[in-house]
Amino acid sequence: MEKQRPRPIDMPQTGLRPIRTCAEKTNFVFIKTHKSGSETMTSLFHRYGDERMLEFVLPRGDINDWYLGWPKPITKDIYRPAKSGTFNIMCEHTVFNKPAMSKVMPKDTVYVTILREPFEQFKSSFKYHLLPKILGISETSDVLLEFFKQPETYDDIYTSGAEEVRKVRTGIPDGVSVTRNFVAHDLGYPREQWGNSTYLEEFIKYIDKEFIFVMILEYFEESLVLLKRTMCWEFQDIIYHPSNVAAYPYKKDRRENLVDAHRNFSKIDYALYQHFKRTLWKRIKQGGQDFKEELEAFRKIQRVTTRYCESKETTPLSFPSTKWSMEVRITRHFCSRYRLDTGGYLDHVLKKRYDGLLT
Repeated sequence: MEKQRPRPIDMPQTGLRPIRTCAEKTNFVFIKTHKSGSETMTSLFHRYGDERMLEFVLPRGDINDWYLGWPKPITKDIYRPAKSGTFNIMCEHTVFNKPAMSKVMPKDTVYVTILREPFEQFKSSFKYHLLPKILGISETSDVLLEFFKQPETYDDIYTSGAEEVRKVRTGIPDGVSVTRNFVAHDLGYPREQWGNSTYLEEFIKYIDKEFIFVMILEYFEESLVLLKRTMCWEFQDIIYHPSNVAAYPYKKDRRENLVDAHRNFSKIDYALYQHFKRTLWKRIKQGGQDFKEELEAFRKIQRVTTRYCESKETTPLSFPSTKWSMEVRITRHFCSRYRLDTGGYLDHVLKKRYDGLLT
């Protein structure tokens, strides 16, 4: 059967070919920070790696096991062996630990993560991890105001080993806070150093040095274009489908007194966010007008692709090559992959690479 001719989409800078002064980076670790848009990024990375037949570091369990040791760093007994002998991508939940990861990944591996404005991240975590139910705060009350009347007390209850708490607190072990410096924990910040300002300064410098790029969720598409530039990828590689976007009554609540209370309660997450937000904007400004034009080109591709994948149209789309990227071709097959969440991709990859879900 003859293939359908794709429908061309007008783009700026059409007819040019990108000038490559870099090599595509295919060996990377993505530290999947909780409730920070990282599920969307993981789906994107799964698609990227699967299209290139790259090796993922995968948990030994089934598709419901998405953790590589979290809330601790990765160890050899918790991941499947690489079919090819060498891993390329690690993007499931784990705690950043460079020495441990260096034992698993190639020498040229680069590190990427994403941060979210801490109060927004807190609210999402508060809802997702069932804090009102666990802490006995009525859902009909002002749940955030109630929590910040005694945050340390509530945090102690949540992190305790009490049996009634454990029954509801699924996936989170004793001693791990999901409301206080949660992202810092994912990045390997030790709890015993929470009050050490000198350690915090050195930790931020360390993360800045070890990570090739830190994305910011509030500037998601800007971050994606910078990621593309950093990794020497194409527009097709950064097209995304939002995952785990939830609605809840207090999602838009940003009362100043509550934000201030959380900032005092979760100081490390705020320090990390502010530093890397500044770093992001420094890179955006350095990109100048060319970055703005590239961002607009990507936004058009993202917008048209989303509309196409949500429709029943079958004729493929073709975005011609530009000075920023090679041609982007969107098909129904691409749409089916672009929608897959972590569970869907793990099911697909495990069946393809490991003959099913057996441990």
